[in-house]
Amino acid sequence: MNTRIMLRGVGALLIVGAAVAMLNSVWLRAQLGGADSQLKLAYAYGTGNGVEIDQEKAAEWYRRAAEQGDPRGQIALAARYDVGRGVPVDVAAATQWYERSASSGNAIAQFAMAKRFREGKGAPQDNVRSAMWLILSDRYAASLREGAVLLEALRAALSEEQLAEARRIANDWRIAHPGAVISRMQSEQAQEQAETP
Repeated sequence: MNTRIMLRGVGALLIVGAAVAMLNSVWLRAQLGGADSQLKLAYAYGTGNGVEIDQEKAAEWYRRAAEQGDPRGQIALAARYDVGRGVPVDVAAATQWYERSASSGNAIAQFAMAKRFREGKGAPQDNVRSAMWLILSDRYAASLREGAVLLEALRAALSEEQLAEARRIANDWRIAHPGAVISRMQSEQAQEQAETP
């Protein structure tokens, strides 16, 4: 009986030791500039996964990944600025980070930009620009009820000439950004991690 208890205790210590070693490895890679490790560390701080929850540290690690050009870090940081998680609420900063992520092809960020231009939130109210970003986020936006609502609102607000202009701008954008494609799953994971309390 005592041997079983002792073996369970040793097993638990080995698991804890392995988790600490893994977290130390992630921390080291994050310090050296690895965006994937920075995102993992940000998520850990944001959720308390292996460390104490610290939203400011989570935001800082998302910022580091974002500043390196990682679109997942950019959208995660944008979402944090939108709600004030670990950073002060700042709609202008949120818009800047959403736009940087959207420019990499992140469909969720593109949809966020469509909403921002429609609402005039952190960007000037501009229905043509809103439609352009909505067109670019097409499959993602089409999968959302909110996307259908925005599409109908824009159809009612824009003339055929304005819709054609939005399509032309979106097409020009695609030509100028041929490699700008971020998977929907990666985008959703990054935003979910940023919004997790």
